[in-house]
Amino acid sequence: MKKVAILYGGPSSEHEVSVQSGKNIFKNIDTNKYTVFEIFINKDKTFFIGKNKTGLNEKAFSDFLKKEKIDIVLPVLHGEYGEDGQIQKVLEKNKIQFVGSGSKVSSIAIDKDKSNKIYQKNKILIPKSKIITFKNPKHDLLYPIIVKPIDEGSSVGLFKIENENDFKIKQKDIFKNHQKMLAQEFISGREFTCGVIDIKNKTKALPASEIVLTKTKTFDYKAKYTKGAVKEITPANIEESLMKKIQNLALKSHKALGCKSISRTDIILNKTNNKLYVLETNTLPGMTKTSFIPEQAKVIGIDMKGLISILLG
Repeated sequence: MKKVAILYGGPSSEHEVSVQSGKNIFKNIDTNKYTVFEIFINKDKTFFIGKNKTGLNEKAFSDFLKKEKIDIVLPVLHGEYGEDGQIQKVLEKNKIQFVGSGSKVSSIAIDKDKSNKIYQKNKILIPKSKIITFKNPKHDLLYPIIVKPIDEGSSVGLFKIENENDFKIKQKDIFKNHQKMLAQEFISGREFTCGVIDIKNKTKALPASEIVLTKTKTFDYKAKYTKGAVKEITPANIEESLMKKIQNLALKSHKALGCKSISRTDIILNKTNNKLYVLETNTLPGMTKTSFIPEQAKVIGIDMKGLISILLG
């Protein structure tokens, strides 16, 4: 049987989401096909193997993988250390196979400034953007604007700013945890998210979901993880032609960035000009029982067990 190490937890602000993703994978992985090693990473980057109470550092963790002859690693880590290329770099250095994009692609995809430049180079529309800093917060964007960290996931630290006075009032909070932020013109319209997975050497876009806000004005961290704050419609109730355009755009974004195995791209349909804009691409999207990718895969007849098997090959 193939030996698989599942990594979950990690030091990021998305630690709890990662734990839920990990639990869902352990519950659904086919144990007739895989020998599973559960590896929890706590917030100080200490690795715990299974029920072992003694933590390992990065080197000891790598030695463990080599000693056990692990065939493949499945990281279900979000944000810092998981989605930014750090853990991928460790695995690449030790020549250990893993699911997902490589370290270079991961570090680019999580950086909204770098990924935006790649989108633009590939003629993918994005909202008008500007990097702002605590020392130089000036911009020429039209209000309202969205301000968010350059390299965080799950919409952590996202602000919607209505006008210049509002911007001045919130500056202390905006730059509380980050010296540099991405400001973007707010696009009013319908928001979608679309997963992409590699199936038998073919890259396939899953049916897109629509995100309908019911209690907040922005799809921020609170909205994402507050029960009843959003309505997630999978598959999105839209015309086939629009579904195809969204899927093609998710595929184009996945390929432009050089993603591998899996990604999920957030897209908005501008109600003013009826054009699709990419907001960002996630290289290690959530795998909880209510996450978008498992729900989208289910629509085309792939259950969680099947999805895990596809990712592991």
